[in-house]
Amino acid sequence: MGIFDLFTYGIPGALHLSLIIYVLARLNIIDLTSLASAPSALQVVAAAVASYLLGHLAYPLSALLDKVAPRWNWSVDNARLEFVARVPEARERAFVHTDASLLLAAVELHHKEAAGEITRLQGVALMLRNSALALLFALVVAVIELTLGPDRVLAGGCAALLLVSLTAAIRHGRRVRHWDRLKTLEICFWIPDIDDKLGAHHR
Repeated sequence: MGIFDLFTYGIPGALHLSLIIYVLARLNIIDLTSLASAPSALQVVAAAVASYLLGHLAYPLSALLDKVAPRWNWSVDNARLEFVARVPEARERAFVHTDASLLLAAVELHHKEAAGEITRLQGVALMLRNSALALLFALVVAVIELTLGPDRVLAGGCAALLLVSLTAAIRHGRRVRHWDRLKTLEICFWIPDIDDKLGAHHR
């Protein structure tokens, strides 16, 4: 598992797994003491595999949640507009109007270390986006605890913190995604002959 997989699937999946275990324990379906008595190596492997699989399963729902919450949702065009506002001389260059995936491939061929930084930003953005779904589920659980549970003060505090965390995850995830698009354009500005190659591609 690489860093991208860890950020995109592993960490959000671990949040989902923790919430599932909490709910099952609160419903007395599983016994945490018995669960903790299992061999530690087996626990680590099982948790890692379960987190990775849950991260994959939740990915489509996370993408749907991202579309449902349109605020702060900067597009590729927003990144292009900001870039040309900063660098007006790049306005008519071919790379500015090229598909972002093709630009990332160009960066990977020209400078793998810089491409790794872009991939890291993409992984962080996806981690925050996918974690938002787990935070939303946790918020629902906290609201149920607030309504039906014995400790309403604690549940209310958790619900408030989860709402703030959910909002921050969505907003910052989109900001980081905007940064990775800007970073791609900034690096492509310095790639020799990129406009000639992309111009030939479009023709």
